[in-house]
Amino acid sequence: MHTIVFHNRDTKAIRSLLKEIGEARYNSALMDEGITQPPITMNGFFLEFDTKTNNLSLFHRYPSHVTLFIMSVLGYWSVPNENWIMVRKENK
Repeated sequence: MHTIVFHNRDTKAIRSLLKEIGEARYNSALMDEGITQPPITMNGFFLEFDTKTNNLSLFHRYPSHVTLFIMSVLGYWSVPNENWIMVRKENK
């Protein structure tokens, strides 16, 4: 069974969103999720919109192919309107 989600990997838009979030909130989100090794580069960041739950979340995929949820970004002004790609995500 699959779920339809939308991904956005636009690094300029994600960089702008991270600036709006701020360092303190970002570091707090990393601690809340138990992420001990914060992302070093912008390459793995992506936004995901889940059509069933209407959640808009920030994720990071590490080079080891581990994908970690960082925080919900619903309600931030810098969420991009363009470059969204529809993806079929496998339910776990």
